[in-house]
This record gives sequence, structure tokens and C-alpha cells, in this order.
Amino acid sequence: MNAEILTSMRESLFQCTLTGSERIAEDPRFSRALAELGNYRSEAKVLEELARRGEQLLLPAEGEKGAQILDLLALLDAVLLTQSKAAGSRDELPGAEAPQKEAIPELYYRQESYRSLESLRLALTESGKGRMEVLKAARDSKRPYLEDLRLRPLFLRALGDRYAEFADAVETWIREERPQSMLPLLRHAFVPEQKERLQCRYFTLIDVLSGGESESFYTDVIARSQGELKETAIAALGAHPEFYGTLLSLEKTEKNKAHVAVIAALAKYPEAEEVVKQAFLKKPDRYIDAVSYSRLPYVADLIAGEMEKLYLACEKNGRDSKYTDKIATLWIAAIDMESPALLAQLQRSGTLDENNRDYYLLMAMYRVPFSAELRESLKALIPTLSTRNERNRFSFLLSLEEQTAEENFKRFSPPFEERLLDKVLSSPEAAKERREDCEGIFEAVQSFTARPEYGWEHLDPRWYPLLLTYKHYNENESGLRALYREDIPRAKELWGAWEYKNLQYRPATEEDIQRLKAYGWTDFSKVFDGSIKTWQRRGFYNYDLTELSGQALSIGLPKDELIALLERVYKGVNMRSNNRGNRTQWLGSAIQALKDGAEPAELTW
Repeated sequence: MNAEILTSMRESLFQCTLTGSERIAEDPRFSRALAELGNYRSEAKVLEELARRGEQLLLPAEGEKGAQILDLLALLDAVLLTQSKAAGSRDELPGAEAPQKEAIPELYYRQESYRSLESLRLALTESGKGRMEVLKAARDSKRPYLEDLRLRPLFLRALGDRYAEFADAVETWIREERPQSMLPLLRHAFVPEQKERLQCRYFTLIDVLSGGESESFYTDVIARSQGELKETAIAALGAHPEFYGTLLSLEKTEKNKAHVAVIAALAKYPEAEEVVKQAFLKKPDRYIDAVSYSRLPYVADLIAGEMEKLYLACEKNGRDSKYTDKIATLWIAAIDMESPALLAQLQRSGTLDENNRDYYLLMAMYRVPFSAELRESLKALIPTLSTRNERNRFSFLLSLEEQTAEENFKRFSPPFEERLLDKVLSSPEAAKERREDCEGIFEAVQSFTARPEYGWEHLDPRWYPLLLTYKHYNENESGLRALYREDIPRAKELWGAWEYKNLQYRPATEEDIQRLKAYGWTDFSKVFDGSIKTWQRRGFYNYDLTELSGQALSIGLPKDELIALLERVYKGVNMRSNNRGNRTQWLGSAIQALKDGAEPAELTW
């Protein structure tokens, strides 16, 4: 006998305990499992008893069948528990059942005790500090908590937690784990007429767990709901191309924010071009956010056309914030779009909002290889940029696409290779230009934070020691950090020295300490110099002392080196320009305790 028959019957019974015992007769999965069980009922008395009790549940009878369902569940649990290998039983199910024992999911014979669930149960139902940590620990444990019958209603309740971040974490857990057993519970609790944010969470999870609902489900929710839920349901309907006709009909009936949601969904379909154009041109301010999620060329042209109108208005009436603010919104909306008309705006409306224009351009340079139109636009724009480091940043990124790694290095590395003769003969202006050129390269390298593979492929390996040993501090750290490569000669030494130097200019974090230790760095004598500068400027508070103690102890220094490090901090903090947050005496007491023989772990900071 296949063990899946018993587990399927058990799961359907579970659902009926949640949604109502009267639904057992309507459950096709239970009826199918019972029919399959009938083929094996003569092989063992316990199977005969399971089949008999299951048949009784299908008989028409007045009153509640909850007690019968629970009795049958208990018997199924006992069978699955005693007949599975993991439970340690030596008994064998008759016939062909023995080879099927491995098919029984572990969660059916390894039930968590109620006491072990206490901390998670309290986190889901109570308020107070530390709940996020409990939730994270529960998820990291990889146990099937979402499948536990005792916890499912509590997870559902937690989706409405007043602490939005906690509710978001619960929703993310369910969304990513996708426990199908939650679906009946969610559908039972979902009430589209209610306006709470909770209903929107229910809808989203139903949509995700089911893998997409029927057209009638979406249209019913849209008709019965309002506000955010209605907009979310319209977006979900629009995600299904087969429902395009229904979406198009909604464009004629919905109004206000719901109509905006319809246009946002239609903007993803090329065939809806005329409908989207008509709405946008009529009220561009209302529909700008709706079309910003599209990547179709005609939408880029719509945005470019609106930019041109505003640019001409500024030419005629002067640079007015009512125009430039809208241009800024349009450049943000245009991110990830591209068309000849939009690229032409780089040197027109883009000159009225250079910050957002340059951010749009930087995002465009993530799309590689560059289009011919983007290349030409960049070559025309770069000489007009207002700062030298911006010109060098975009020139460098364009060069990575158009030149070999060696050619790129030869072209852009000279400012980093300042020779002694250059120091003697160069003017302050020339030195300033070299530094701006170098800063432009660091800004370009920062774009490799999320795409280190691109940097590894296009950067000449000689760039790494040149950037890592640059004498000036540059706050664009994450890009160079992401490019770490063990195949670079002396990689750990280079990156370790660079990380250590950075900490002389900014406060240290626990992550910095751990990175230095991973690189095998041993000199921690100046690791808090950047922190000292910050504390001298703004004061040394209790949370600073707590943070310092944790970081200093995590280094794992010998006692004498730890004392020397803390004394360096103590002397530096004593040179504060103000007395705010004066916790130096506590630090001094800790240092004295260490000198008197106390162990670091014994200190109370």
C-alpha cells in the first residue's frame, strides 16, 4: 500500500477541522483517498477500521462531525507514527507497504511538543521586544512550523500585527515557503469588503500560494473591494495575459485610483498603446507612476514628450520649480526605459535636473551591451557634464564596453600613478584634477557592488592593487569590496590593508572586524581611530561604549594588547570638543579592572 493514501487522507481531515467539519463530504481528495484505501482494507484490521470510520463521515447525519474527525485523525497519526522507520518501530505493514515507508513525510511522525513552540507562539500573539529575533530563529531552524496545525491560525493572526515590519516578515515567510495547507485558512478568512491592510495581505498570499486564481475570482474581488485591495487585485489580473480582454473592459468602468491601476496593468501590453496614450496625455501627472513600470518604447516616448513640454515651458517662463519638480519625477519614472526621443532629452530637460538624469544614465549603463543610440548619446553628453569626476566616471564605464581591459587601464590609470617628478612640478590645479579623475573611477567601480562578475570580466587585474593602495580615502567602498578575488597576488594582504585604512576615517562596525579577521589581519592597534574622531566630534554615549566593548572583545586580542587598544580610545575620547554623552569614566574603570587582574569576559561595561 502506498503511504501517500494515508497522508493525503490526514491532510484533508486537517483542512476540514479548520474550515468546518460539514465540508468533509465535499472534499474530493478525501473521497479519492478513501476509495483507494478500500483496495487494501482486507490486508489489516487497522486499515479496515480506517476505511469504516472514513465511510461513516460521508454518511448524511445531523449535527457536528468534529469528534469523529478528530478520532480518525488520532488513529491515522498512530498508524503513520508506528509504521514509519524514523519512528523506530519494528512492525511491518503488510504486503507492498514496507518499501514505501520512506515516502512518509518526516513532519507527520516528528511532532514538536507544545512547550517547544511556546516562544514562537508568544511572538505571534503577544507584543514587546525581541519578537523579530524569535521569528528569525524559528525560520532559520528549517522546521515545518507553517505546517503545524496549532500554529497556522496564529500565523494568520500575525499578518495583522500592528507592528508592520513583523507582519511583513510573517508574510514573506509564507510567501517564500508556499505551504499549500495555508490556502483554505486564507480563503476562509478573506473578506474583500473589509478595508484593512490585512485583507490585502490575505489576497496576495492566496494569489501566490495558488499560483494564480481564476478570472472570476479576480473580477469578484475587484467588484467587492475598495482602495488598496482593489488596486492589488487589478494588478494581479493584469499579470495574466489570458485575461487581457477583461482588463481592457475595466478601463471603461473603473475611475480614479482604480483606473490608474488599470492603466498601470495595461502599460505592460504593446497592444494597449492607444488606450495608455490617451489616458496619459489627458492627465500626465495622474498616470506618470502607472506608466513608470513599463519598459515599452512607446512609453519612453510618452515620457520624453512630456519632458519636452516642460523644458520649453522653462525656456519661455524661466526655471520654475513647478516645472523642474515634474521633470525630476519624469526622470525617475524613465529609469530602465530607452528610446531615441528619451536619449535626446539628456541634453535638454536633463540639464534642469542633472542629479536624476545622471542616475538614470548610470542605471542605463547596467544594460550591457550598450545600444548604438546610448553610445552616441554618451559621447555627446560626457563633454558637457559639469564636474570632472562625472566626466571620468561615465567615460570609464563607456570605455569598458568599447575597449579591451588593457586599453582601458592604459587610458585611465595614469592619475593613480603619480611620480615624484609630478609632485615637484605639478600645480595645485593639476593635483586637484588628478584627484577628481581618481574619484570618478571609484564612483564607476561602485557600480560593481551588485554585479562583480562584470568587473572581473572587464577590469585589468592591475587595477586592484592600484585602487586598494590609493592614498586618499574614498567613501565608495562597497564596489571595490565586492570585487575581492583570491587569485590576485597577495589578495588578503591588499584588501585587509585597505579595509584597515578605511577605519581610520570612519567608525568601525562588527562586520569590519570580522572581515579583517577573515583576511588574516593581525594589527588592530588603530582599528578604532575613525570611531574616535566621530566620538570627539559628537560625544561618547552609553550605546557607543556598548558597541565598543562588543567589537573590542570580538577581536580576541591578548589581554595586554586589548588594554593598549582601549587606552588609545580612552585618550582620544578625552579630547572631545564637548561633554555630551560622557561615558569615559566607565571606559576608564574597565581598563583599570583589566590591569587589576580581571578577565575581559568578566567586565561589566
